[in-house]
Amino acid sequence: MLLRLLLLLGTALATLPLLRAAEAQAPAGATDGAFRGYLAARVVDSGELEVIDELNAGRLFVPASVLKVVTVAAALEHLGPEYRWRTRLTTNGAVADGVLDGDLVVEPGADPTWGAFFDDGADEPLAALAGQVRGRGITRITGDLVVDARRFPGRLHPLDRSFGDLPYRHGAPPAGLAVDEATITVRVAPGPAVGAPARVRAPAGLDVINRTLTVGRDRRGAGSLDFLPVWGTDTLLLRGEYPISEPSFTVPASDPAPVLRAARRVRDALHAAGVAVEGAVRLQARTRSAPDPAAVLAELHSPPMEELLPEILTRSHNWYAETLILTLGLEVAETGRFDDGVEVVTDFVEDLPDPGTLVPPEPSLRDGSGLSAANLIAPATVVRVLAHAAGRPWADTFIDALAGRGEGTLRAWPRLPPLAAKTGTLRHTIALAGIIGPDSDAPVVFCYIVNHNTRPRSAARGEIAAALRRWRAAAAR
Repeated sequence: MLLRLLLLLGTALATLPLLRAAEAQAPAGATDGAFRGYLAARVVDSGELEVIDELNAGRLFVPASVLKVVTVAAALEHLGPEYRWRTRLTTNGAVADGVLDGDLVVEPGADPTWGAFFDDGADEPLAALAGQVRGRGITRITGDLVVDARRFPGRLHPLDRSFGDLPYRHGAPPAGLAVDEATITVRVAPGPAVGAPARVRAPAGLDVINRTLTVGRDRRGAGSLDFLPVWGTDTLLLRGEYPISEPSFTVPASDPAPVLRAARRVRDALHAAGVAVEGAVRLQARTRSAPDPAAVLAELHSPPMEELLPEILTRSHNWYAETLILTLGLEVAETGRFDDGVEVVTDFVEDLPDPGTLVPPEPSLRDGSGLSAANLIAPATVVRVLAHAAGRPWADTFIDALAGRGEGTLRAWPRLPPLAAKTGTLRHTIALAGIIGPDSDAPVVFCYIVNHNTRPRSAARGEIAAALRRWRAAAAR
């Protein structure tokens, strides 16, 4: 029943005019200076789309992580839920008597799963790759381990990505080759005395420039540290002050050189499998493609993309969403560029069927996670995406990956009706989009965004939750 109704919803958006919206009840906090917009609609028995409530639905808003709904839908449209990332090890050298006389080339595929998706973490897929090389009878490589850097050229994050985001796990840029979500663990503790640098423990091979200062107890709760990755190097700069009375803490920080670090892990896995690499680990902007299939020494495929989607839509993991953008840049735009992946998502939205009357302006997108405050999209556009997704063969995969009540990022929300939804939160943005009553006979597709929010987040969430309960009651009548 749900799939039939959602298919009708997608058809209605594509071919039928929107009915006149019902009289909207003024939202709580409507005079607080915030800018809010929403659209809620249901499918009537005839299959037409009936607007239950609407306010500024055709205006552009900062969507925050609600944008992940659009990114995932575009990825499912172009790649399908069974898509698997591929990493290959190739060579142009000759193999004789167990010796590869030449370089071993890593052809990365932006596989994001080398970490938590395996019981043994990144060691498991790395060992599988290395085992294939050893299985070819190779025990020694005379050349270098080279990463084919031409597959993912250019900048890997938007220019407006905040200084407060990039150095940390939630804002780490994607990478064509990475382990552990391109994140390193740094442990920091106060120094032995006031005036001494803070104590820093970082992964082996990372050059830490420690510009911190241990300060007195009077600064407890007021001290702060900045983590500054020097991109493309093995350097992490720390600066700021650390009160001596504060406990130690562990920071998941962005890896300043994720591709090189992952390549070194490949080399270590080869050594563990009995394959010695005599040369260096390096990146090369251009390398010749493998001349024939025999030059492919190992090939590893990731788990299917559908296993990744709950991390994006339920737990709102930014790095995985940005990896989808990088993948679209490789597979659809065929450039491997992040900006081109964003353009693929934009084109997907712009090519959706015309809903008939309420035609929102084109979105202006900067990333795939919604972390950039420069992203702009209309609530009506998000509803169009949801309706389109609900009518596709991969609809169940998409809906199942959304958060239900009390799940993922919805744990912090007040009482909600049964739903499958995606939250969005930035400093002055609270948003929610999804389907109310996904298992009912009258599901409601909605998007509600509040920008310039200066109230506590709980107040904005309460406002949206109240609207959802009202819309559910209206749809049931």
